[in-house]
Amino acid sequence: MSFDDLPDQPPIYPREAEDYAREALDRSRQAAARVRNHMDIRYGDDYWQKMDIYLPDDTTHTDLPVLLFAHGGAWTHGYKEWLGLMAPVIVETPAIFVSVSYRLAPECRYPGPLEDCIAALAWVHDHIADYGGDPDRLYVGGHSAGGHLFALAALKPHLLARAGLPANLIKGCLPICSQLNLAFDDPAPGSGEARIYEMFLADRKDDRDASPLHNIGPNPPPFFIAHGGEDFPRIIESNRLMIAALKETGAAVRSHVEPGATHFGLALQMENPQSPVVRTLRDWLSNGPSGFDGPLH
Repeated sequence: MSFDDLPDQPPIYPREAEDYAREALDRSRQAAARVRNHMDIRYGDDYWQKMDIYLPDDTTHTDLPVLLFAHGGAWTHGYKEWLGLMAPVIVETPAIFVSVSYRLAPECRYPGPLEDCIAALAWVHDHIADYGGDPDRLYVGGHSAGGHLFALAALKPHLLARAGLPANLIKGCLPICSQLNLAFDDPAPGSGEARIYEMFLADRKDDRDASPLHNIGPNPPPFFIAHGGEDFPRIIESNRLMIAALKETGAAVRSHVEPGATHFGLALQMENPQSPVVRTLRDWLSNGPSGFDGPLH
């Protein structure tokens, strides 16, 4: 079961991710002990094709909004169990929180992890009413690599259609500290940019197809893009470009930079109900996307 059967993973890239991984797992274990949940729901046959569903204590709720969130780990590492720390503040909204895992690179390269996120979305669409959720109020997001994957899913309606899902299914996308551009002309050896080509992409020619920045079509869902003020420079730059590109097309977009927060520090803040990112996320779930281009308070 969750937290008890997690397979060992090699050291995480970058090194500072190790401290985050231990802390996130510990906080999430504590959160899972006090939030009603259904663990290890399978949406596929692979070990990694599972999700945890966290629910409000009040079992009379119906038609609740739903947030599907995918973990980070540079596409090569991570567990859905890292995200349980978010569950208490989300279920108090009230809403349903779904933590999604997916197959990992380099064993499963792009587009496999993206296909997993869409398969998880299809499962939730078909079954979440059984848990009190509204299949017409689905939001997606994730931290780091997970946010990248669900952002890409939100921008590829033809893939949703292939899975039997309506093109307008996703009501809002919330990538947190996510790399939204994967296309680089000459990445430096050993860099995070180079690692995308070495570990994640099956074919380096897929770099634009795998980039949310290069897949913004007509009528994308609303986006809320956030990162830490001390995040990795490549993520800060990709977020800047993504926000500008969305605005240029007239898309609804809101953004936030958390002062002083690192890539992993902001992920740990996602358990704090006073966090500006969490407050905006909960407002979107309750009331629908709003407040575009305005400051967070």
